[in-house]
Amino acid sequence: MVNSKNNSKEKSFNFFFPIAFILSIVPLIVRMTIVKVDDNVINIWGTATKTDLFSQKKALFLMIFSVILIAISIVFFKKIFSKKDKILNYILIACGVFSLFTLLSAIFSKYKEVSFLGIFDRAEGFIIIACYMILFIYSIYTFKTTNNYKYIITPLLILVFINAFLGLFQYIGQDLIKTSLGISIVVPNEYQSANSQVNLLNEKGTIYGTFFSYNYMGSFVSIVLPILFCYTIFEDDVMYKIMSFIGTLLSFWLLFGSSARSGIIGVLGSVIFGIIIFWKPLIKRWKGILIGISVLMILLVGANFASKGSLLKRIPSLATDAFSIFKDTSDFDYTEYTPVKNIKYSDSITEVVLPNDTLKITYKDGIPVFKNSKDEIVTYALKDKVYATNVEAFKNITFAFGKLDKKSVISDSLLLNINARPTFLFKLDDNKTFHLMDMSTKKYIDLKYPDTFGFKGKEKLGSSRGYIWSRTIPLIKNTLILGTGPDTFVFDFPQGDLIGKYYAYDTPNIVVDKPHNLYLQIAINYGVIALLGFLTMIIIYIVDSIKLYAFKEDYQERSQMLGSITCLGVVGYLFSGIFNDSVVSVAPVFWIVLGVGVALNFMNRESLRKKSIK
Repeated sequence: MVNSKNNSKEKSFNFFFPIAFILSIVPLIVRMTIVKVDDNVINIWGTATKTDLFSQKKALFLMIFSVILIAISIVFFKKIFSKKDKILNYILIACGVFSLFTLLSAIFSKYKEVSFLGIFDRAEGFIIIACYMILFIYSIYTFKTTNNYKYIITPLLILVFINAFLGLFQYIGQDLIKTSLGISIVVPNEYQSANSQVNLLNEKGTIYGTFFSYNYMGSFVSIVLPILFCYTIFEDDVMYKIMSFIGTLLSFWLLFGSSARSGIIGVLGSVIFGIIIFWKPLIKRWKGILIGISVLMILLVGANFASKGSLLKRIPSLATDAFSIFKDTSDFDYTEYTPVKNIKYSDSITEVVLPNDTLKITYKDGIPVFKNSKDEIVTYALKDKVYATNVEAFKNITFAFGKLDKKSVISDSLLLNINARPTFLFKLDDNKTFHLMDMSTKKYIDLKYPDTFGFKGKEKLGSSRGYIWSRTIPLIKNTLILGTGPDTFVFDFPQGDLIGKYYAYDTPNIVVDKPHNLYLQIAINYGVIALLGFLTMIIIYIVDSIKLYAFKEDYQERSQMLGSITCLGVVGYLFSGIFNDSVVSVAPVFWIVLGVGVALNFMNRESLRKKSIK
């Protein structure tokens, strides 16, 4: 490769620099916000306010920066928007289709507030989707020289270094965000107290950094690890080579320290794609690649040994899931593997159907009465405010009976515990029947048995992603043209499928708020036409990249090398998107990298066109 950096140095303001600033800042923002939610959210979670630590402030600053980018674009329109060719036009048209149908989905959504502003912990309403498109288009047009690539590499290294530092403490269970110093930084003064604590869902031994969840750390690493690793191999500048290699090592640490199997899939997908498409120039550098891989493997094995196997603890489950895909489970009935198979009503009788019997519950003389399937009395004795029985078939089931709220004049609520865990809540309705209630909202609900597609007997595949996907795919028939609205997945998922949830998650009391799949997320929230627009963008870009960079002996220009490694970062994210959805912590990184990839492809097409003219 001829180390010929683009000689066209910009003498005026570098319009791409704001992208570097956004890329460096937005993913790192962690600041608590109290979100006042609308009635639709209250009907799911039963509370008027929710705490958001990782998304709302990122979204706010992204909106502010996007407005600045729009202003710069308007003022310097002629200087910025000078690129034009057929392939770029096709990508922009596809982008327009994606954006238009996302907007229409928000406009016609039943959940307009969430559709435009987003939901807590996600903040990906249409306004933020529009910000992504601004980042994407602005990156395409302002990335004009290969010198600008340092404004991608440097921010990515900053993100990796900071998250690796935070990740070390998160991994050993000493999360800096939870310390008094961390709380003073991420929690506004008005919400701080002597006993201030930050409750996070991530467990000890997993790294989430500033990305909210270890899964999204996986999405981030699936972008940066392929880019930094290949940049280390191809870059000639010694300083950048060293820093990129360090970044590669730290990215590798983040990948396995997060235990995100989605990230591993993303990186593996990128590696396989790279080997197939770019094997010729890689072969020429086999020594450097072999050394790099060997160092990574040695460090990984050593770190796993030092951590007593915890670093690679989820790899076996990844292999198990892979093999389970091919098992025949067509006759599998998940209700045979749950402590409760069904809950139904007959006259004033509530029937809790169990694997080996049925517990019938009625209300008589101010107390609950229990019978078995033969209508024989099951004696429940009150002990320590809990009704329990010694009858073997129901021994694992206990009840708490009392008033649900202060407005109740009689004891009217029954909490069913299975193995001492609160599982189902009942309350007397107007017919004096114990009717099932939602644990969070305290509203009456009925069990649902929704339509499913695929994954029968494989509901627990991929940390129960099989369950979510099997219930999500049938919803697509309702979103062929327009989706339900950005960030509204939680409202249309069959939350009443309590028995299905019980099998998948070992509890029915969980809210499924995301599809764990980028493509299902777009299909349901934005609509199938928007998904086609997104896929068209991606396919045009990847096919163009293959035409420009695949099967070449070597890259004669620096822009070709940069274009190829940027493509690998995009591909890594797309593979991880099979298991993760879009989130404001990571999506800006993807759309910026994709925009740079499109810009590099344009530069290389122009170079080829000029050579053909000569």
